[in-house]
Order: sequence, then C-alpha cells, then structure tokens
Amino acid sequence: MVSFWVYDVGFLILFSVWVAWFLRSRKKSLSREGIIFMYRTQLGVKAIKYIGDNFKKMLHALKYVIITVGLALMGTMIWMLWTTLSIYILHPEITKVIKAPPIAPLIPYFPKLFGMQSFFPPFYFTYFILALAIVAIVHEFSHGIFMRLFKIKIKSTGLVFLGPILGAFVEEDRKDFEKKTKIEQMSVLGAGVFANVFFALIFYGLYVAFFFISFSASGYAFNAYADVAIPTANITGMEIQGNLTRIMTTSGKDFYANTAMLEQINLSSYELIPVYYDAPAVKIRMEGAIVQMNDAKIREQEDIVTFMQNTEPGDMVKVITEDEGEQIEYNIVLGEHPLGNGLGYLGIGYGQVAPKGFIQNALIFFMSFKDRSTYYAPTWDGEFVYFFYHLLWWIMIINLLVAIFNMLPLGMLDGGRFFYLTIWGITRSEKVGKIASKVMKYFILAVFVLLMYFWFIRII
Repeated sequence: MVSFWVYDVGFLILFSVWVAWFLRSRKKSLSREGIIFMYRTQLGVKAIKYIGDNFKKMLHALKYVIITVGLALMGTMIWMLWTTLSIYILHPEITKVIKAPPIAPLIPYFPKLFGMQSFFPPFYFTYFILALAIVAIVHEFSHGIFMRLFKIKIKSTGLVFLGPILGAFVEEDRKDFEKKTKIEQMSVLGAGVFANVFFALIFYGLYVAFFFISFSASGYAFNAYADVAIPTANITGMEIQGNLTRIMTTSGKDFYANTAMLEQINLSSYELIPVYYDAPAVKIRMEGAIVQMNDAKIREQEDIVTFMQNTEPGDMVKVITEDEGEQIEYNIVLGEHPLGNGLGYLGIGYGQVAPKGFIQNALIFFMSFKDRSTYYAPTWDGEFVYFFYHLLWWIMIINLLVAIFNMLPLGMLDGGRFFYLTIWGITRSEKVGKIASKVMKYFILAVFVLLMYFWFIRII
C-alpha cells in the first residue's frame, strides 16, 4: 500500500491545482466570505423542484420522522460530549492511548499523523474528497427539497471552497424561511442530517455486501496469549526478556508477564498479578493470524480446536501465520495443557472486553456480520479490495459524523436553531428559547475548552 500513498499525494496536488484554476477562471461568479469562496449556480435547482413538487405526500409524512431523528442526534451529541469530558477528567491515561486532540478537524492522513492506525483504516485524500462531496451534496440537496416543499424561496445553490476542501450549499431567503411554522423550519433544518443518516445506512449495506463478495475466512486472528492470575507472594525472581519478563515462582513453574505493565506497577501493592502461561506461543513471541498448521488450512477458531484435539504434548507442529500480507513460519513443540487433559498446548486465545454502554453495543451489533476472531483475506486483487472496502467505510462513517455534529445546538449549525425552536415550542415562550440557546452555547463552548485543557496538560 506504500505506492498508493504516493499516488494519493499526487492526486492531492493535481486536485489543488484544478481548484486554483477553477476559482481563477470563474472569479466573476465567486463571492468571498473570509477565507471561504462561494460559487453560486442554479445547477441542482431543477432536481430539487422536481422531487419537492412530485413527492409531496411522502415528504410530508417524513417530517415528523425527521424531527424525531434530529432530536435523537442532538441528545446523542450532547451525551457524547459530556461522556468524553468525564473520560478525560477521570481517566488521564486516555491521552497515552489516543494522541489526537479531542477536538480536531477530520483531515486526510490523520490516523498516520497521530499514530492511530490501529484504531482507523488509512484515510487518504481520495477518500476525504469523495466522502465529503457525497456528504455535502446529500445534506444540502435534502435541505433544498424541503425548502421547495414548504414554498421557501431558494436564492441559489452552489459549491464552497476552502483551499482544496469542497462543500456545497443551498441558499434560502432567510426572511421567507423564518415566517414558516416551527414544524416546517425544524423539518428543513433536520432534513440534511436525516439524509446523512439514511445514506450512512445505505453505505453500511454496500460495505457489508462488498465484504461478503470480496473476503473469505482465511485464518484465526488470536489477540492474546493464555493467561492466569498468580499470587505476588509466590514470585521468587524475574528476568527481563525484551517486551516479556520471565517470572519464576515457588512452585517451580515459570510464567511470563508484559514488561511494560510490570514497570508501571508496584508489585508489593498487589496480591495477584496477571501473567501468561509458560506456553510455546509465548516463548517464541508468535504473532499474526494462524492460516495453516502442518498441512491443515486454518480458516477459523473451530479449525484450530479440531486440529489440536488430535495432538499430544511434545508433537512438532509447523504453524504459518500471516501479518500485514507477510507469512511467517514457526516450528513449534507443543506443550502440556494446564488442565492436564493429555492434549498438546499452544497457549493462545482471543480476549474480548465486555461492551459497556449504548455506543459499544451498537458498534458490536453493526459489525456482527463478521467474527472478530477470524482473519479475512481478499478473494481477488487485494490492494484494490482494501482500497474500496475502506472507502465505503469512510463514506458511511463521515455521513454519520456529519449528521451527529450538525445537530450540536450551536448557532452556526443546523442544531442551533433546531434547539431554539424546540425549546420555544415546548415552553411556548420565544424568550425562554433564546435564553436556553445562549446557555447551551456557553455550556458547549466550556466543554470544548475543558476537553482541550485536560488533553493539553497531559501530553506536555
């Protein structure tokens, strides 16, 4: 994939040159707002009129669904902000795992820039510009459709340029918009994020379908060595061996522990510590997904269980693993199983942390179409398969992120006026709506400041 980084940077340069040429050649049609250039055009207005005029019954039926989704997204965003702040206050170690600031723009290459490749797939500029174009057009087009439905004058549509970053807009007659009922205004405001959620689900379906077409189970992706907890009082000595430390005990049995973990704790403060069994996989530091054992192809965990049931301690086994496209061959003498069942023992496993909260459970549900302990390999052109697979993932995720972020109750976002209209509608007081909006604005800004403060003091 290294070669694609070169192509992607080349595309970034060419695209930037094209944007510069486009802006220069159409400077008479441009308006400028600060560092943003806006190119107005009637392109798309016909399509907005066609859908707004010909699907009125369906669009009217959707307006309460749109408002409900908008309220749910707003609540989710506020809850996520508060939860994130709580994590940064109560768990300072988060900054050692996630180096990126808690508030940062979604920019190309950010997983590589912040050392987060283990959390996110590559984020090329190609992904960024394609996803942004789809997200922006879907979002603004949907605003336009509901403006047309409620007979709000559309002054223009067009493109927004911030350097090589593209966006879109639908410009309404503001006075005409504010004359409409609260339900109509909220429907227009929520239409964009509703469309982003809808398209996130569409691309999720494409993502899953592409997975089943282009990948097959090809190995067992173990992520842990077999472990146990032992009393610290039984430890008689330790010997550092790189990232693992050999631990001798009063029973005469050896165990291994993570060296970095041992360096961070005071053993005298613990009665028990987690250690690895003195198993073959631990001693040779076996890594990668197991794809073959002797002549047996390994496609999933059950294949390893079946193979190991026909082994004994002392058997020599050839194990082939695959890690980032490279295969590694190990010749391993199987150990004795801790349970004393007479079977050969390798000493690997797959550890799963029990999900906590709605978001973790939702993520597990949406990714349940594939087994987490199974390694899946492309069934055809691997480099292109991964490129397209990750592209679908990013389009899905960015649609969802834009939907959630846009419902943040801040004046410059759709959620700002949406929140104001909601409070006005509930309390039947415009004054209360304005006060609540101002209070919420300062609350959110305070959360942003605190997030950046706690992140900053922990990384310096």
